[in-house]
Amino acid sequence: MRTIERILRILRQRETPVTDPTFATYYSMLVSEVGSGAPTVEEARRDFESVRRVLDRAFIA
Repeated sequence: MRTIERILRILRQRETPVTDPTFATYYSMLVSEVGSGAPTVEEARRDFESVRRVLDRAFIA
């Protein structure tokens, strides 16, 4: 339960709200696995979006 509370606290502190459920799932798993030293929401979103673009192109083609 503390992990969920920590994730919610981290997400609330950031300027950009997390409205994408896929990203929210990814980031919550990332934070729960890494613990301290996890990337910020902005860093994780940047990395996630670059991978998402590649996957989108692969599925469209």
